[in-house]
Amino acid sequence: MHSISRRQFLQWSSALGGSVATATLLPLPSMAESKPSLPSKTYDHVKWAGCTINCGSKCPVRVFVKNGKIDHIESDNTGDDVYGSHQIRACLRGRSNRFRVYNPNRLLYPLKRVGKRGEGKFVRISWDEALESIATKMKEIKEKYGNEAILIPYATGTTGAIMNRCTSGPWMRLFSQFGGYLNYHNSYSTGQIANGLKHFYGTHVGSDIMQIEHAKLVVMFGNNPVETRMSGGGTGYAYKVALEKSGAKIIHIDPRYSDSLVGACDQWIPIVPGTDGALVAAMAYVMISENLHDEAFLKKYCIGFSADTLPEGAPKNGSYEDYVMGKGDDGIAKTPAWAETITQIPAQTIIDLAREIATTKPCYIAQGWGAQRHSNGEQAARAIAMLAIMSGNIGIEGTSTGGREHSSGWVEPAHLPFKNPIKDSVPCFLWTDAIVRGKEMKDITDGIRNTQQLKQNVKFILNTGGNCLLNQHSDIHATSKILEDESLCEFIVDVNVTRTSSNSFADIILPDATPLEQEDFVRSSAGYSNDMPYIIYSQKAIEPVGECMSVYDMCTKLAEKLGGESFKQSFTEGRTQVEWLEHLWNLKFKDKENMPSFAQMKEMGLYRLPQVKKSFIAHEKFIQNPEENPLKTPTGKIEIYSTTLAKMAQTWILKEGQKITPLPEFTEAKEGPLDPLRKTYPLQLFGYHYKGRTHSSFWESAAIREINPNELWMNPIDAKERGIQTGDDVLVFNGYGKILLKAKVTPKIMPHVTTCPQGGWYKNKNGIDVGGCINTLTNLEPTAIAKANPQHSILVEIEKYRG
Repeated sequence: MHSISRRQFLQWSSALGGSVATATLLPLPSMAESKPSLPSKTYDHVKWAGCTINCGSKCPVRVFVKNGKIDHIESDNTGDDVYGSHQIRACLRGRSNRFRVYNPNRLLYPLKRVGKRGEGKFVRISWDEALESIATKMKEIKEKYGNEAILIPYATGTTGAIMNRCTSGPWMRLFSQFGGYLNYHNSYSTGQIANGLKHFYGTHVGSDIMQIEHAKLVVMFGNNPVETRMSGGGTGYAYKVALEKSGAKIIHIDPRYSDSLVGACDQWIPIVPGTDGALVAAMAYVMISENLHDEAFLKKYCIGFSADTLPEGAPKNGSYEDYVMGKGDDGIAKTPAWAETITQIPAQTIIDLAREIATTKPCYIAQGWGAQRHSNGEQAARAIAMLAIMSGNIGIEGTSTGGREHSSGWVEPAHLPFKNPIKDSVPCFLWTDAIVRGKEMKDITDGIRNTQQLKQNVKFILNTGGNCLLNQHSDIHATSKILEDESLCEFIVDVNVTRTSSNSFADIILPDATPLEQEDFVRSSAGYSNDMPYIIYSQKAIEPVGECMSVYDMCTKLAEKLGGESFKQSFTEGRTQVEWLEHLWNLKFKDKENMPSFAQMKEMGLYRLPQVKKSFIAHEKFIQNPEENPLKTPTGKIEIYSTTLAKMAQTWILKEGQKITPLPEFTEAKEGPLDPLRKTYPLQLFGYHYKGRTHSSFWESAAIREINPNELWMNPIDAKERGIQTGDDVLVFNGYGKILLKAKVTPKIMPHVTTCPQGGWYKNKNGIDVGGCINTLTNLEPTAIAKANPQHSILVEIEKYRG
């Protein structure tokens, strides 16, 4: 275990925002200044900024600057301790952004590769040479292969801003005006749940987590808001407040005893990862057998629960009720005893849980995104939603949908406009396939959209603000080989603030400015502010270090290289970055009542809007009047039997062992608990989001890394069998690779399951990843429906490392 001295703690506490400024209350909804007060120490200035990293919270911070350098960062000091007007306190990660600015691995200048791809050998070049090289290659690729060969892949590092945004920012505008690029759909976060519940409800959103204040029972599947969104701007704080108000009973179903359970959980039910569908089927068996399900609700609002509600063309024994009671094609009754052997949850616990959910209203049922990130994840997501509708706990106060919690609304400026002329779209997880066999990829084999087949292999990649080229993708060794081969993808550009494991594979690296070095709006829709909306204007605190440059300025200069002054003018429309921000603000809010002017917003930095009077209830209008407010499904109802998936099951060509079923059945996961491969690799491993990182962001902050060590959790039973104790170095391995981690022996993880934080940076040393990146151990085969990343379906063995 790591230890720190009191002196170190005080130094780090101060550096990460330990000093306290006087709190001031910002009137609502007036436009009173929220300018931070200065403490007694003299500073050049104190600026508002926002933490734009992709944790799901978007929090304001105050940046204290002296002699042109950031002295330290503190959190919001406006508002009070009453929820709804509370201080939006950034977590330790957000307050550690200074370490990202002054990191030893900070990119200061453009770099050009001089060794083989992946070797990490680069030399400094000028901006002119870097942009000229990129422009020349873009023109060459366009001429030789067409714009479909150009890809800006999925990334998650900077999703929270308007201009400094990796998902829909200046690069997309520039490349669209250049003739377009290959689109992607889905996300690494929500591919399975978004697609699964789209075929169930038409959308995957749940109710605001503040609806818990009206609930009598809360059931969470793999949901950990306290740890993943732990700031004042996230759902973690709202969750705690809602629980205090309601006094509801809390049940968490999770293989791991997370921070969300500590002090706020009445019952922890450990479950084998990837078996949620089996648990739900067994609970449905109890509800049906004891006539506890809400039959009137199911008949009025749903398609396919019972034989008399099946759509035309469905088999007579094709209802969910038939499947559960053993009258379906498999002939297996989904009894609690059947589920116990799969889930390792005692049959009596399953019976008791089914009865409690069925007889308690209102009951708030939600799932995190971990349960769906398996090779059978779409089925798990749909199955969990079954509990909400079988018990009639949907569309009314104190309930949700079984999906992930949502926000009640947000307010933000318009976004930078662009229109990509290329419509072809690839599932974001299959970008490596698009490099190797793009022209072979089809809609019915690979989930390609807006065309039946891709026109070209990917030959040019611009990776901006993310670490998914390697670190966050699957099967790192296989991915490395694809990226190393210059005959496949001919040119790779990486834009980031630091050297990463991903940009070692770039041909050109461009040094980005951090959110503290430019002006921007923080996108509240990229976070979960729940029922307390606010807007952040990031005021430029310091000049960019070295030769770092904002993405907008990079694109402006590249536009001129691509097409001269006229193309540059078309891209910028004659506006600077700040002038664009003013334009986008005025498009949305000019002369709007209770909204400040751009000049006022720019000066204030943080503006709070009134708390929403009624937090969002998912599908409330549909439940009140289903005829006038149909769902966005083919039938307008909740499709337990999905008509779309039934058609896909007949027409799509799947990989061996994959299955698409119109019902939310339990299907076995590849590399899951029932896979025969478990005889060789007997432990299930999954990754979790934890306090020390947001995906792979903040790994580069040494102080954060020291406080939050990269540990592998092992149950004492499994550790004893292998002679492993807390603090031991352990080798975790399977057929894909090996990683080295420190062991933490704890009963907080169930037997035969092990877990470690995701996002550790890959670092190969003699064939072992000493950075502890879990994706060294994951596979590249996508899920059946969404073609998404199954990165929680992993089988491994573990042994004590002896060097």
